[in-house]
Amino acid sequence: MLKRTEWRIPVCILSLCLVLTFLFACGSKERYAGTYKADLADSAKQGEATVELKINGEGKWKFGDEEVPFSWDVKEDQLRVNTKGGGIIVGRMQNGVLNITLPNSRTMAFKKIQ
Repeated sequence: MLKRTEWRIPVCILSLCLVLTFLFACGSKERYAGTYKADLADSAKQGEATVELKINGEGKWKFGDEEVPFSWDVKEDQLRVNTKGGGIIVGRMQNGVLNITLPNSRTMAFKKIQ
Protein backbone atom coordinates (compact mmCIF):
# COMPACT_ATOMS: atom_id res chain seq x y z
CA MET A 1 0.00 0.00 0.00
CA LEU A 2 1.29 3.49 -0.87
CA LYS A 3 2.08 5.91 1.88
CA ARG A 4 0.51 9.34 1.75
CA THR A 5 3.76 11.10 0.99
CA GLU A 6 4.57 8.78 -1.95
CA TRP A 7 1.62 9.91 -4.05
CA ARG A 8 1.47 13.55 -2.99
CA ILE A 9 4.67 14.61 -4.73
CA PRO A 10 3.72 13.30 -8.23
CA VAL A 11 0.20 14.72 -7.88
CA CYS A 12 1.57 18.13 -6.84
CA ILE A 13 4.04 18.15 -9.74
CA LEU A 14 1.32 17.20 -12.21
CA SER A 15 -1.00 19.90 -10.84
CA LEU A 16 1.73 22.53 -11.09
CA CYS A 17 2.46 21.55 -14.71
CA LEU A 18 -1.22 21.82 -15.65
CA VAL A 19 -1.59 25.23 -14.02
CA LEU A 20 1.56 26.58 -15.70
CA THR A 21 0.44 25.26 -19.10
CA PHE A 22 -2.93 26.96 -18.70
CA LEU A 23 -1.35 30.26 -17.63
CA PHE A 24 1.08 30.36 -20.53
CA ALA A 25 -1.62 29.41 -23.04
CA CYS A 26 -3.91 32.18 -21.83
CA GLY A 27 -1.12 34.74 -21.83
CA SER A 28 -0.33 34.07 -25.49
CA LYS A 29 -3.85 34.80 -26.67
CA GLU A 30 -4.17 37.84 -24.44
CA ARG A 31 -1.03 39.26 -26.01
CA TYR A 32 -2.56 39.08 -29.49
CA ALA A 33 -6.22 39.89 -28.70
CA GLY A 34 -7.43 43.28 -29.93
CA THR A 35 -8.19 45.24 -33.08
CA TYR A 36 -5.48 45.94 -35.64
CA LYS A 37 -5.46 48.28 -38.64
CA ALA A 38 -3.38 48.27 -41.83
CA ASP A 39 -3.19 51.30 -44.10
CA LEU A 40 -3.34 50.24 -47.74
CA ALA A 41 -2.65 53.67 -49.27
CA ASP A 42 0.49 52.43 -51.02
CA SER A 43 -1.11 49.37 -52.62
CA ALA A 44 -3.31 48.86 -55.68
CA LYS A 45 -6.34 48.42 -53.38
CA GLN A 46 -6.58 51.69 -51.51
CA GLY A 47 -8.39 51.78 -48.21
CA GLU A 48 -8.17 50.34 -44.76
CA ALA A 49 -8.09 46.75 -43.57
CA THR A 50 -8.76 45.71 -39.98
CA VAL A 51 -8.35 42.46 -38.12
CA GLU A 52 -10.21 41.84 -34.87
CA LEU A 53 -8.89 39.04 -32.65
CA LYS A 54 -11.13 38.04 -29.75
CA ILE A 55 -9.69 36.22 -26.75
CA ASN A 56 -12.03 33.26 -27.35
CA GLY A 57 -10.23 32.43 -30.62
CA GLU A 58 -12.74 34.03 -32.98
CA GLY A 59 -11.83 36.83 -35.35
CA LYS A 60 -12.99 39.07 -38.20
CA TRP A 61 -11.08 40.40 -41.18
CA LYS A 62 -12.66 43.59 -42.60
CA PHE A 63 -11.86 45.38 -45.82
CA GLY A 64 -14.30 48.02 -47.00
CA ASP A 65 -17.79 46.50 -46.83
CA GLU A 66 -16.50 42.92 -46.75
CA GLU A 67 -16.19 41.01 -43.48
CA VAL A 68 -14.72 37.52 -43.21
CA PRO A 69 -14.96 35.53 -39.95
CA PHE A 70 -12.21 33.11 -38.96
CA SER A 71 -10.77 31.29 -35.98
CA TRP A 72 -7.27 31.81 -34.66
CA ASP A 73 -4.74 30.40 -32.23
CA VAL A 74 -1.16 30.96 -31.14
CA LYS A 75 1.39 28.21 -31.63
CA GLU A 76 5.11 28.65 -31.01
CA ASP A 77 4.90 32.49 -31.15
CA GLN A 78 2.98 32.38 -34.43
CA LEU A 79 -0.52 33.69 -34.90
CA ARG A 80 -2.33 31.05 -36.95
CA VAL A 81 -5.49 32.19 -38.75
CA ASN A 82 -7.68 29.25 -39.77
CA THR A 83 -9.71 30.07 -42.87
CA LYS A 84 -13.07 28.51 -43.70
CA GLY A 85 -11.49 26.87 -46.74
CA GLY A 86 -9.12 24.96 -44.49
CA GLY A 87 -6.04 27.06 -45.09
CA ILE A 88 -3.81 28.58 -42.46
CA ILE A 89 -2.43 32.11 -42.65
CA VAL A 90 0.55 32.78 -40.38
CA GLY A 91 1.44 36.02 -38.62
CA ARG A 92 4.03 37.19 -36.11
CA MET A 93 4.12 40.03 -33.60
CA GLN A 94 7.25 42.17 -33.96
CA ASN A 95 7.75 45.44 -32.06
CA GLY A 96 4.02 45.90 -31.50
CA VAL A 97 3.15 45.30 -35.17
CA LEU A 98 1.30 42.20 -36.34
CA ASN A 99 2.82 41.03 -39.65
CA ILE A 100 0.56 38.61 -41.51
CA THR A 101 1.85 36.72 -44.55
CA LEU A 102 -0.91 36.19 -47.11
CA PRO A 103 -1.11 33.17 -49.45
CA ASN A 104 0.41 35.23 -52.32
CA SER A 105 3.52 35.74 -50.11
CA ARG A 106 2.64 39.39 -49.53
CA THR A 107 3.03 40.58 -45.93
CA MET A 108 0.62 43.05 -44.39
CA ALA A 109 1.56 45.08 -41.30
CA PHE A 110 -1.21 45.74 -38.78
CA LYS A 111 -0.86 48.19 -35.89
CA LYS A 112 -2.95 47.65 -32.76
CA ILE A 113 -5.64 50.31 -32.29
CA GLN A 114 -7.59 48.75 -29.39
